[in-house]
Amino acid sequence: MIYTTLIEPHELHALLVNQKISKSDNLLVLDASCSITEPDIGKKNYAVEHIPGAVFIDFDKYVTGKVAKGTGRHPMPDRAAFEKNMQAFGVDSSKQIVIYDQGGLGFSTRLWYELRWLGYERVAVLNGGLKGWKLKNLPLTGTPLEPQPSESVTELEALEVPVQMKEVQDNLKTHEFMLIDARPETRFHGIGETIDHKAGHIPGAVCRSGSECFDENGFFKSAPELRKEFLALLNGKSPKQVIHSCGSGVNASVNLFAMDYCGLFGSRLYPGSFSQWIDFEENSVVTD
Repeated sequence: MIYTTLIEPHELHALLVNQKISKSDNLLVLDASCSITEPDIGKKNYAVEHIPGAVFIDFDKYVTGKVAKGTGRHPMPDRAAFEKNMQAFGVDSSKQIVIYDQGGLGFSTRLWYELRWLGYERVAVLNGGLKGWKLKNLPLTGTPLEPQPSESVTELEALEVPVQMKEVQDNLKTHEFMLIDARPETRFHGIGETIDHKAGHIPGAVCRSGSECFDENGFFKSAPELRKEFLALLNGKSPKQVIHSCGSGVNASVNLFAMDYCGLFGSRLYPGSFSQWIDFEENSVVTD
């Protein structure tokens, strides 16, 4: 079976057991745990406990591009460099890739998005992340695993195309796209902003926090439930008329992933998001 969006903890566990028995190398598990406020927390936690067979990938070093004024806090990396780095981690088209983080799944879904940007379809996110794995009482280890580079990376057609700021600027006039902001409502309305140097949101955006995609235990809601919620939000708009944004394109990827998971394909990600938008004086910000 090929997984392209979500994989359940018991399904990953079965794949890991099968890999150990068959001694195959057709499964690659990546631990993308990170924190915006404490970037090293993923590496520290990996040294204590992680899913057996998982390789740690430093999100800020390998998934995020070079940060500068006007890029946003988590810009897309250089595509050629990212492809080379993923080869060093063992990514290739013959493998089933599974990504998880400590919970919240913004870092996992952003890496999922970027691997699709390289053209890889057999990429899945572990439902519930490490938190969900532990809730299911599945095995953990503290033994680190070094990445095993793949021999080559096949050039593939991109499955995702990032939205540039110009398209969001143009949309202020055309209103062709619905801009969905995945930040909490407080930050969306400019209340209690502690991360970005301006508060508020891009004009015309609507708020749907990425956290709304999850149940009380941090697992994604069912596909039918997500589909119902997003269709109500879209109110007749096509998924292809949706652009996802947040603070820096991390939590926005949760909403994009959730739409794909429930069969609403074609929405796109604005990776620069609000943190890029506010670096340009010509871009207005609202708090209504």
